[in-house]
Amino acid sequence: MQLRLDESLRARIPGVTFGMVTINGVTVRERDERLWDQIETLCRRQAGEFVLERLSEYEQISTVRGLQKSFGFDPTRYRLSSEALLRRVLKGQGLYQINSAVDVNNLCSLEFLLPMCIYDLRHVKGQVWVRVGEPDETYPGIGRQVFQAANKVIIADDEGIMGSTVSDSERTKVTMETTDILLAIYAPANLDPQTIQRYAVLAGERMVEYNGGQASDELALTV
Repeated sequence: MQLRLDESLRARIPGVTFGMVTINGVTVRERDERLWDQIETLCRRQAGEFVLERLSEYEQISTVRGLQKSFGFDPTRYRLSSEALLRRVLKGQGLYQINSAVDVNNLCSLEFLLPMCIYDLRHVKGQVWVRVGEPDETYPGIGRQVFQAANKVIIADDEGIMGSTVSDSERTKVTMETTDILLAIYAPANLDPQTIQRYAVLAGERMVEYNGGQASDELALTV
């Protein structure tokens, strides 16, 4: 599965990089204890490195908030998925346990401190684009909250919006019935695309480690 970037993005988010990897033939399980041990170890490390009340002072947080703003979202109202995970950790709440694929995605997002998303390729139709939401365009996020997407940078296929830095869509979410996954990473312009390429490879390796299957099409596209 290949991703395409709309030409209109060049003037709006120059330098932003999107990492992508496809994982085919996975077996998603309810829980993996070894994976959850790795997540809890990372949570303890992040809790020792960050202070909730000072998040805006950390460069890696502020630059990704800047990405969120350039995408059309108020970062104080619509938390990036990566920051939302970190804030749960710093509040002592830990991460939600969803399934072995979503949990790998959350592990990587928390470690990289970058918003990431995964999609069930069975429900992806046609070409996948990063584009700007059209006037009055909306989509139901996971949990059925409806998000306004007008003038916001989103990922979409031929049927509509698949997700954003805030939430994946209900239509393309990954479940225990998923067998093929498309994973995406959003990265601000100050990060080296080669770093994002490595992140995509690592995320694919971890997805295979805990869910089986085979990773391919690892790439990083820069606007």
